[in-house]
Order: sequence, then structure tokens, then C-alpha cells
Amino acid sequence: MRFRPEMDNDNFLLKDLRRNYVRAAANQGWFEQQWMGLTLWQIGEDLVRMQRMVHELRPQWIVETGTKFGGSAIYWASILHALGLTDSRVITLDLMEQPDAIKAFATHFLRDYVSAYILGDAADPVNVKKVEEIISIDPGPTLVFLDDNHNRDHVLSELRQYSKFVTENSLIVVADTVYEDLDGTPVGKSNEKYPDVAVSNPRAAIRMFLEENSNFEMDMSFTGSGGPSLFPDGFLRRIK
Repeated sequence: MRFRPEMDNDNFLLKDLRRNYVRAAANQGWFEQQWMGLTLWQIGEDLVRMQRMVHELRPQWIVETGTKFGGSAIYWASILHALGLTDSRVITLDLMEQPDAIKAFATHFLRDYVSAYILGDAADPVNVKKVEEIISIDPGPTLVFLDDNHNRDHVLSELRQYSKFVTENSLIVVADTVYEDLDGTPVGKSNEKYPDVAVSNPRAAIRMFLEENSNFEMDMSFTGSGGPSLFPDGFLRRIK
């Protein structure tokens, strides 16, 4: 078959390939990675994109929801450390306390980069206020990464509340926007936490958020190459 260079990269074959890749990644556990001895849940391609964000933005603060095992917070810390951003810090929140995270924040050699480990619902205004109080002590460029409960209303609440911390030209990133594409797979089966991933998912929350907030726009520069990602449309940049 003759190669057709005029074909757009977003043709149906590539769309199907990306969709099938992320469905396999979610159901086969390809996201289960190790970083500096700690477990974190991201595919390798997204980890590269995440370090690109930090390299570009040089944030004073990285706020993440979804601590899980602590590996993601230490991942952020390692990028800050590698870039020489020794005054930058990570704030991480999770609904459930995890022994692995407690151990990591007590013993890992990068633990000092983690300024706060806040337990509780990240969408609870009480916990949002705790983040605000920490940042207000030393304001600076702030990057937000949302990666906990993936139901639409929860993500939308987080977007509305945490977007105020994002400084101009920085990003608020919503993980796992591909949840919508997991409908019909074992991971996407209806359960108590996620009764309908086709309707209630991070992508739906982003659509609603962008309709009501003109300060942000979707930034496809991190995934424009078309490689696999679990959140290809999850990068939202503050433009004003």
C-alpha cells in the first residue's frame, strides 16, 4: 500500500489504535509502574509528559489529589530535585491513608519535597482551604494534578475549587480522561463507585468546566504527537 503523507494523523485507524491501547492498559494493569522503589499508577508515556510540564513551568507548588502509595508525590519530588528547584514543594491529598505513603514520606531521601500529606476528601472545602493556607505562606507558580475519584461531579468540583490556585500560563491536569472509553470493558463495568463510566467521567467534567470558565483552554501540545496517553485531553492551561 502506498504511504499517503497527506493523511491527517487523526484518521480512524490511529484513533482506534489509541483507544484500544488505553483500554488494554487499563484492563491489563500496564499503568502499574515503579519509580525510585515506589509504586505509582501511570503509563510511561504520561510520566514523560508530566516531567515536561514541570520542566516548562518550573512550579513553586505542585498540588496533587490522589496520593495512593506515595509514588506519584515522590515522582514529582524527583523531577523538582533533578531541575534544581530545591525551594519547590508538593502538596498531596487522599481520602484514604496508605501505609506505603506514610513510609515513603517518613523515609525516602526526597521526602522533604513533600510539604503536606492531607487526608480526607480533596473536594471538601475544608481541605481545599488547607491547601490555600499552605500556598499563601510562599506564593508562586502552581501546577495542579487531579487523579483521585473519577466521577464527573467530583472532578468538576475539584476543577472549580483547585483552578483558583493555578497561576497564569500554568496547568490544571485531569488524569484518566479515557475513563469514558472504558465502557464495555471489565474495568468499566458498573459498580458502586462508578455506576456509569460512559456518562460520569473526567472528560465530561472537563467539558462542563470549560463551558463555564473562560480562563482555561485545552492544551494539546503535550499529546499532539499522538502517542498513547491515559489523559490526552486532560491538560488545561490558564490563559488569563
